Amino acid sequence: MRIALAQLNPVVGDIDGNFRKIRSAVSQAREQGCGLILFPELALSGYMAEDLMQNAGFLNRLEASLEKVRKESDGIAVLIGHPSRNPGHGKALQNCLSVFRDGKCIANYRKRLLPNYDVFNENRYFEPGDKPLVLELDGVRFGLTVCEDGWNTKFSNAPGLYAIDPVAESVAAGADVIVNIAASPFAYRKAAFRERMFSKIAAFHGRPLLYVNQAGGVDGIVFDGMSAFFDREGRVLARGAGFQEDLVFVELEGGVSETAESIPEENSLIFSALVCGIRDYIQKIGAKQVHLGLSGGIDSALVAVLAARAVGPENVTGIMLPSRYSSAGSVADAEELGKNLGIRLETIAIQEIVNGAMSALSGVVSEVRGITEENFQARTRGLLLMGWSNNEDSILLNTGNKSELAVGYATIYGDMCGALSVLGDVYKTKVFELCRWINREFGPVIPQNILTKPPSAELRPDQKDSDTLPDYDVLDGILEAFVEGALAPVEIAEKTGENIELVEKVLRMVLRTEFKRKQAAPILKVTDRAFATGFRFPISSGWRPEIH
Repeated sequence: MRIALAQLNPVVGDIDGNFRKIRSAVSQAREQGCGLILFPELALSGYMAEDLMQNAGFLNRLEASLEKVRKESDGIAVLIGHPSRNPGHGKALQNCLSVFRDGKCIANYRKRLLPNYDVFNENRYFEPGDKPLVLELDGVRFGLTVCEDGWNTKFSNAPGLYAIDPVAESVAAGADVIVNIAASPFAYRKAAFRERMFSKIAAFHGRPLLYVNQAGGVDGIVFDGMSAFFDREGRVLARGAGFQEDLVFVELEGGVSETAESIPEENSLIFSALVCGIRDYIQKIGAKQVHLGLSGGIDSALVAVLAARAVGPENVTGIMLPSRYSSAGSVADAEELGKNLGIRLETIAIQEIVNGAMSALSGVVSEVRGITEENFQARTRGLLLMGWSNNEDSILLNTGNKSELAVGYATIYGDMCGALSVLGDVYKTKVFELCRWINREFGPVIPQNILTKPPSAELRPDQKDSDTLPDYDVLDGILEAFVEGALAPVEIAEKTGENIELVEKVLRMVLRTEFKRKQAAPILKVTDRAFATGFRFPISSGWRPEIH
């Protein structure tokens, strides 16, 4: 049997647009002689439509479009994910997989395992299914599962999270082929793990496995696609493109015997994910132009490169906002970077505005403190960058990184301004690593001085980040152990080899600055645990980590 894996990039809520993508893919698959086409989880609505799915008008339109999908199934079986009203007791909706053939619905499966962690919140909306489903098509029995249903085997990273293994149950029910349709968000350590996991599942059960995943960005979440076909030995015989739509054709038996190339390496994946996240965020909100504050530092350099790649250099403006503390070298570095990328460059001096703010405040307080002057600079930049947004119909990209956001080394309503936080899930050490990778892959785009000079906010004379923070290689080790690993202070000290007092100091900084993160721009998620989606702490908590 010839099968198509339709790796789509749906727009959440654009049911008509998503249907057109579906209809086009069905037509192409039929022309290629396919007997079956698979679409991702919730392909018709987009993952995740959240409270849109509670809107009656939305559901009515979705049901009408699902009827159109049914009518497109002449001569081919169409397997598609969609939300559906629950006719029984429990939650109002079900996360469904329906199969249409020759104008008839021949199968309907309800997702059984509903994740409610990290970016997922499916228990809020869906009632789980309670039984496996094996569908026979042309003599082949397909065991149907949806995303999380495939993640509770002994090969997952958290086996035993649920009481059942839907994959094993579908095999026990007679499945010849395992099917998993998904909307599986990207994390750079997850992509290769997920493929190894499905490979082991296929080999363990001795069954071919068809996996189709959503691609593209939805707000801060990025879906990597990379749909795949595994043979009964677990070899990857075909794989969809990363971070973009693709239509993959596979022969269930007796087809291609060569294995697919390996998944790209880590930095390539992260770079592609960030470009995809910017591109789809801008396109899906109907914008075209973007801008950023270009300081001559490493973070803004990386965001500028990503933005130019995502929307084209002709649609990117880098705005330099020097104060009296900005070094001539930083301004020159920013100008060189802008010219290398071919983006528009503008300069707005901020010192006069800062002086005016300082003067106004000094008229009502006895002394304007140093930190206040530093924040005046950051907030003046934020004011002007947001003014550019209003006046030029341009989207401001925030350039702060995860290390700074974690410890609050950022000014709220200042350098935290923006519609999208591009690097909010990228540690500072990884920022440097990505920039070095970019220069190896694409040539010396980023000036060498940006890569070698000590990081500095340049808000006071001779300032360096290390005046306030531990060196980033030390800081990031502690942060990753706490944020991603959720380790206790003593465990962090043992894992990193750092002094327990330093660990305690860093954790205090993290906990007392949650109020800033609650007000941050949407963050492009690339790790297993990003702020806002996977790391959620109360602002007014009295909890402090036990050190001894």
